[in-house]
Order: sequence, then structure tokens, then C-alpha cells
Amino acid sequence: MTAINLSEFKALVSLLDDDDNEVFTHVSNKLVSFGKEGLSLLESAWEAEENIVIQEKLESLIKKIQYDNIKDRLKQWLESDEQDLLEAALIVNTIEYPEIDELAIIDKINSIAKSVWIELNAALSPLEELQVMNQVFYQLHGFFSNNDKNTFKQIPDLGNLNKILETKNGNSISLGILFLIIAQKNDLPIYGVNLPYHFIMCYARKHLSKEILDENTDEKQVMFYINPINKGIAFSRMEITNYLKQIKLTSKKNYYSPCNNKAIIKALIFNQIAYYDKESDKAKFLKELFFMIKSPIA
Repeated sequence: MTAINLSEFKALVSLLDDDDNEVFTHVSNKLVSFGKEGLSLLESAWEAEENIVIQEKLESLIKKIQYDNIKDRLKQWLESDEQDLLEAALIVNTIEYPEIDELAIIDKINSIAKSVWIELNAALSPLEELQVMNQVFYQLHGFFSNNDKNTFKQIPDLGNLNKILETKNGNSISLGILFLIIAQKNDLPIYGVNLPYHFIMCYARKHLSKEILDENTDEKQVMFYINPINKGIAFSRMEITNYLKQIKLTSKKNYYSPCNNKAIIKALIFNQIAYYDKESDKAKFLKELFFMIKSPIA
């Protein structure tokens, strides 16, 4: 991209309070066209600006560029073959924290994954491997879930990786995602299961193909299930059935079967929407992202 002309940039900013709608539209589009390269300039202009009207318009433009970048990153992720779970969780994280140090988060997660790797060996059974995961994740690193329903919807940070790593507190979907990332870095066949209103995981009999995960109906591959908000305890199919009866939902195959990463990220986004006022910019933007993902969610 051609270097941004600072004189032109300052002239454009000065025109943001122009009463002519055509001028404002042209100026806004031009500033937005600078994209990520122009963000630091816009942020500096916002900090230095004394005109409240221009400052508010600068803030709106900054947010638009940030949101456009997030949509571009999610689109690229959806089109990728790998669809890495950590990458997508970081994309969602930037909605609330656009300036997060993603490399620092990756380093922290890699460090936790290495702690698991040190304790694993080929002689361990699946339940013993889960015990290692739980010991490192819940005991050594102290991750937990705050189940206080009175505060649950007031804490969007429960879904953001940077804050989960800082506070150790998460919900079923966010703790599940972090647990899955660490398990998969250690080549363990642990996958997400999109149980309604309570994300869980399963330990599979083998590593599963993309086709099986996309289909989301192959329950036969499951050895046992894992509850991310109850210290990773293993449980059986019957407990899912009892849970579905309690919340008066008819059983479906996908409630018992391993799912793909698209479904997991869509569940994360769906969960994050509930934390915001439905008319807020963030809630509306999260809905846009939700509908960008084609994988169904119950």
C-alpha cells in the first residue's frame, strides 16, 4: 500500500465536521480506505482532537476499520483448511480487546501445553491422560468457572482468552475452548460437543476426520464425555440424556457427537452476544459474525 500522506490525512480529519453529507461521506470513505495502516494515525488524531464532534466521528471510523479487519480475518479463517481453534478464539477476543498481544497469549498457552506434555507418556490410558490434563489445567494453573447466575451475564470477559488466562475464570464454552486447544497441542483425541446451554467435550476412540466432525452425528466414536466447568470430570451418555430431560429438549444426535471448530466458534459468538445490550454496536456486530458461519448451532 502507498504510504499515507500526513498532510492529506490531517486535511481529511479537519473536514469530518463538514455539514455537507456528500463531503462527510467522501472523507469517511477515504479515511476508512487507509485500513489497518491508518489506525494508529486515527487513534493519535482522536487523542489530540479537542472538537467533540470530530472526536466521536473518529471513534466511529476507528471501530469500523477494526470491525472490517475482524470480518476479513474470520472470512479467511472460514476459507482455510485447518480452521485452527486458537486463531478463531483470538479473532473473537479482539472485538473487546483490539490491542491484545496475541503472541503473548499464544506463548502462555504453549507453556501450559508443555506442562501437560511433560506428564504424558504412551503407557497412559485415556482416563489417565484426562487426569493429567485436569491436574495441570485445574489444579496447577487454577482454572475455574463462576456459576453465579446473577453475575454471569454481566461479565463478557468470561469469553475472552486474555482475561481467562489472567483471572483463571471462564464459562463452559471458553474453558472448553482453552482445554481443547491445550489437549490438541498434545495430540489427544478430545473434541467439542455442542450440548445446548452447556458446552462439553468428549474423548474419542481415535483422531477424527474433518468429514466426521462436519457431520456431527457420529456418537459411536465417543469413549466418555468431559465437563469443563466441573474440573474436567468424566461422565456418561446417560447424564446428557437426563440433562436434556431436565431442560425439556428432545434428544438429537449432535447433542452427543463431536463437532467441528466452526460450530464451537459459532457457539462462542452466540454466547458472547448475550453479554451485551441487544441494540449495542458489539451485539449487532457479533450477530454479523454469527451469521457468517454456516455450521449450525442448536
